[in-house]
Parts: sequence; structure tokens; C-alpha cells
Amino acid sequence: RAFSKNPTKPRRSILFMCFSGEERGMIGSGYYANNPVFPNEEMIAELQMDMIGRNEEVVDRRSGEVTEKAEDNVNSLHLIGSKKLSESLHNTCVAINNAHIGFDFEYDEEDVFYRSDHVKFAQKDIPVAFFFTGFHPQYHRPDDTVEKINFPKLARVAKLVYSVAFEIGDADQRPKRDRLWKDVPQRRRR
Repeated sequence: RAFSKNPTKPRRSILFMCFSGEERGMIGSGYYANNPVFPNEEMIAELQMDMIGRNEEVVDRRSGEVTEKAEDNVNSLHLIGSKKLSESLHNTCVAINNAHIGFDFEYDEEDVFYRSDHVKFAQKDIPVAFFFTGFHPQYHRPDDTVEKINFPKLARVAKLVYSVAFEIGDADQRPKRDRLWKDVPQRRRR
């Protein structure tokens, strides 16, 4: 809605996508990446939002002790994978956040990079940035219900991603790709 209502449009097209089947092997994103509407070579970046409406809360599985409280993460946001292929995409995300939104970026969930839809685009050498507010005890459980969503935080994440998308969509140059997927260190299997 923000892009459609803004009378000023970015110079590049923006494609909005929703995927299904992430937990079953990233089926939807994998299908699109292998069968794109527009050639992958023309895609300048993939900006991923997943689980952006909660405050991270970490509970030790063995002891049940809360090691990171939700109220301590009201302003935290994980920026994942943004340096893997493009330092300039990462720098754009950081600069826009610092100038306009003000999240405290965290970089301690990089392992999540390999398990969400954006990785299918990175595998096609498309720079990615994954915005994620972190795990919580209700992750993938039926008690992860709507009243637990922090809607103001969700709106701030959406504003940040909108601003990044507009910036890179209207820039003279696409984000510089520093490396290819084959050069990205791969996760070791446990």
C-alpha cells in the first residue's frame, strides 16, 4: 500500500512475493528462484521479512530459565545475510535504519540464513537482506497467537524494509555484489 499510495515511484520495478512450504524445504521460494517471472540476472536484491512481529525471548531448553527477556528486545532486530553477497546492500540497510528508524541491529542469528526463503535467491547470486525479530517460546506452536504480536514493532520493520526497497529501487546503481554464492562459506552440517 505504501508504494502504491506514494506519488513518487522508484525507477526500478518491485515485485512482492509470499511463499509457502518453507518448513518443507523452501518449496515456494525454490520454485520461484528456478522459474522467475523476470530473469534472476535483473533482480538487484531480495529483502526478506519473516517473523517480524514479536520480541525475541530466549529460554534455556534444559533449565527452562529465561536467558533473554522479551522486554529487553523491544527495539532489537536481526539483520541476517546482508553482508554475504553485498556489503553495499548491508550498508544501505544500516544507514537507513540509523537515519530514520533506529532499531538496535543484532547479528547473532546468522545460522538462520541457511534456513529461510531468501537463501534460494542468494544461491542464484542475488544479494539478500533478511529482517527477523528473533525466536520466542511459542515458535511453531499453536499458542503463538495474534495478541502476542507487537504491532508497532511490526510497522517499524515494514517502514525500514520499505525505505531500503525504495532506496535501492531508485538508486543510479544496483547494490554492488562483492561475491558469488560459491564463495560464501557454507554451513557445516551437525
